[in-house]
Amino acid sequence: MSDERIEPSIDHEYIVEIATGIDNDTRKPAVIVRVSTTREFTSFAYDISLELSVDHSAKSVHLEVGGLSIPSVMMPAKGGAVSERSIELLPSGTYHFTVAKKNRSLETSFVISKDGALTVKSASNSFAHIRA
Repeated sequence: MSDERIEPSIDHEYIVEIATGIDNDTRKPAVIVRVSTTREFTSFAYDISLELSVDHSAKSVHLEVGGLSIPSVMMPAKGGAVSERSIELLPSGTYHFTVAKKNRSLETSFVISKDGALTVKSASNSFAHIRA
């Protein structure tokens, strides 16, 4: 029997979930984007640096994924790193959605209906998987 560690195969680094909901801070309707790593950590619950921007005239949303950081309160935890950002609920329509990190990116679109429901065109590559 070998003591050599076998690394699991990972299809993509990040899972990006996008949905409508209520912003925890403002308590108003919002588009919520949650990003988690597929790689699990055994020491701490790491945070992911995220920047979310909206270009209303172009109907586009851009998410820039940064590095990982240790949270200010270091509680032992295991699992993937997770972060969440929200923006005020956008008017109904189709939006171009881009997720990027350094020189990698993934593009798709999502639709917000008149009643505020959000549907996303699922997209995936080795960098990220986007789903509703």
